Amino acid sequence: MLNLNQAKKDESVVSVDSRTATPVNGAAPAQVQGPIWKVLVFDSVGRDIISSVLRVNDLFKNGVTVHMLLNSDRYPIPDVPAIYFVAPTKENIAIISKDLNDGLYESTYLNFTNPISRDLLEDLAAKTVANSYKIAQVYDQYLNFVVTEPNVYSLGMEKVYHKLSSPKVNEQEITDMVNQIVNGLFSVVLSSGTIPIIRSPRGNAAEMVAQKLDEKLRNHYINTRNQGGGLYGTGMGSGSSAVTGGAAGMGSDPNRPLLVILDRNVDLISMFSHSWTYQSLVQDVCDLNKNRITVETTDDNGTVSRKAYDLEPNDFFWAKNSGLPFPEVADNLDAALNKYKIEAKELTGQTGVTDLDDINALSAGAHLKAAITALPELTARKQTIDMHMNIATTLLKAIGERGLAQLFEAEENAGKQTKADILGHINDQSFKNSDDKLRMYLVYFILTPNISTADQAEYEAALTAQGCDLSALNYIKRVKDMTKMSTAMTSAYSTNNQASQSASSQSDLFKGFAGITNKLTDRLKDGKLSEGFGNLISGVKNLLPASKDMAITKIISSLLDPSPSGTSSSASEDYLYFDPQVTRGSLSRPPKRNSYEEAIVFTIGGGTYFEYNNIQDWVARVGGTKKVVYGSTDICSPKKFLDECAELGRE
Repeated sequence: MLNLNQAKKDESVVSVDSRTATPVNGAAPAQVQGPIWKVLVFDSVGRDIISSVLRVNDLFKNGVTVHMLLNSDRYPIPDVPAIYFVAPTKENIAIISKDLNDGLYESTYLNFTNPISRDLLEDLAAKTVANSYKIAQVYDQYLNFVVTEPNVYSLGMEKVYHKLSSPKVNEQEITDMVNQIVNGLFSVVLSSGTIPIIRSPRGNAAEMVAQKLDEKLRNHYINTRNQGGGLYGTGMGSGSSAVTGGAAGMGSDPNRPLLVILDRNVDLISMFSHSWTYQSLVQDVCDLNKNRITVETTDDNGTVSRKAYDLEPNDFFWAKNSGLPFPEVADNLDAALNKYKIEAKELTGQTGVTDLDDINALSAGAHLKAAITALPELTARKQTIDMHMNIATTLLKAIGERGLAQLFEAEENAGKQTKADILGHINDQSFKNSDDKLRMYLVYFILTPNISTADQAEYEAALTAQGCDLSALNYIKRVKDMTKMSTAMTSAYSTNNQASQSASSQSDLFKGFAGITNKLTDRLKDGKLSEGFGNLISGVKNLLPASKDMAITKIISSLLDPSPSGTSSSASEDYLYFDPQVTRGSLSRPPKRNSYEEAIVFTIGGGTYFEYNNIQDWVARVGGTKKVVYGSTDICSPKKFLDECAELGRE
């Protein structure tokens, strides 16, 4: 159920694999042998949805030979059907109508990312009266969200936090944004296949979204129940065991998931923190966007070059290591490389050649068949290892140049940092990125309840001297004053600080990074990096983060499995409860101490892989019996969120 990029077959790609649909004119369908080659046309919204889960080879396997943007200059291909995957907007309808009237393609299959309104549908019909026979089918796909991996999704809505917090945004803009979020979550729910119980804190955007989504899902449930079936079947129709209505729909079925809708202000620390996991470091150091990692390198002459890597669904190394601490990842990368070398040596030894590239040239030999069979897998594995070796190299350089290890340590032990410690990190000239220093201080500022005016002035003077823009800090000050953020977040993180390793016990490990950059540079110049990462970071392999739960993880834990004593549920005891399957009234009292096995989390205003990995760590610690999908309006980098706060601070 909770696997959003696997639960529903992608009709936008396969809908014309065979022409079995009855044409509009009622003629018998033509039977065609073999694949039907077709054109895929998408707008920017459709492109983002598709690019995160499909590659060019995947499209080709489904018969798509050409894919183009809707608003680009496209040439006619009159003997080929076209699949459109676009958002239902007035501008897109105008372009589609022009394509039909110009006869660009043989037939057209229209797939809208979310339901098209009656007005737009009538507009399409009016503009294509003479060529409506070319429209083979029209689909409402309910796919207006981006899935980067089975348990992570986003609505692709940027700067939502800024727009919801800015005094310059009017009420209508906020209403439109809330409606867009509700429509996106509605699609997520339909794709998951089961109507969830909705929980949210009181007030702000989370409550507004929860109320509107509850109403939308209830109307859908009533309509599909009256029609005798659901939109996608499982869990959505009257015949499903999960949909019983009345008193039985009060969440008593543990198979129904929770949908937990949260405001970003419930925890801002995770948005600024430096993380030590592979996925979070990649997001922080590189440009990780819709499963594409862009690495920027600078040579000795100062020339900057960028190289992009796609995270494929079959990337075995990313699947196993994305959520692990970086030292473990480096160790596993070294082991994967050594394993490859051993297997490659065995294969070349059997065939009598010295290099895998020579195997294809063999014309005889007893082991030829086995070698050729094993070669594609070994080659693909080597390409994956090389990709992650290059990414890890970039991360390792950034750790040394930006002081990420020391800043991570400071944030892990924020409650134990003295004034001298904080000023020492801020004034450290070896840390080359001023934003990193500001982020470290923001974490300390949020978690520290009482900072004297004199100390605050000294911290700010030091940050300014290091080139930091204090606009983001000015905004966080306002939020802290208004929401009593310090008290709430200090309580959420207090247990974590007690469980953290002491700063003194780790100091030597972090100091080990001081010489890494120089060693790495020497290895790169000598061309010896492929020899392995193991001995390069041998002094810091024991540097592992303490197991601790972040604020949102604590909320999810308390909602999924409330403690009988009630102590662990204090973070969410006042949360609103909505059950869309209850047809009488939109808000009901929750059942007492009800446990759930699955949850869909959604944060309004931005999310981060740091938070996602923390939730998955908790899932692993409870034995993997829970399933949690994490999503947000946008999965953004710490730098991106810092810029949003800075913009708010200048308003």
